[in-house]
Amino acid sequence: MRFVLRFFAMAAISAAMSLGARADDGSDAARRLLFETFDKPESRLFVDAVVVEGDAAVADWRQGDLGGRAFLTRKNDAWTIALCGGDALKDSATLERLGVSKAHAETLSRRLAAEEKRLSPDVVERFSRFDGIAAVEADGGHSPFDPHHKPIP
Repeated sequence: MRFVLRFFAMAAISAAMSLGARADDGSDAARRLLFETFDKPESRLFVDAVVVEGDAAVADWRQGDLGGRAFLTRKNDAWTIALCGGDALKDSATLERLGVSKAHAETLSRRLAAEEKRLSPDVVERFSRFDGIAAVEADGGHSPFDPHHKPIP
């Protein structure tokens, strides 16, 4: 009986550690960065989904009447918002062109699609309103080297 109890206790601890690792995938830190960069008292930001795979993430966001997706990268546990865009950022081929491995790009794309299925179609439609792709500066502005909405190669 002691062996059985020990076995179940170890299984429970293992499962809890696994869930903890999954919850600590970096999505909370990525979400915080989006809020710190774009949320304004006069124009609240809503982040509806963040999916992380390796050191890349895609987040769905809404602000006012607009919305879009953000592509984030992580280096040494610090997230950076690299780009904002619309539908292109849900495509695995686009993510690959941005330097994400094929396997991670496909996983990000698949997981983002699954997250978006849980949202209202009206909300998801807003993510498509961002026209093209725009590089993002650390302060949330657009890069002078990448005029607003310049397509990626």
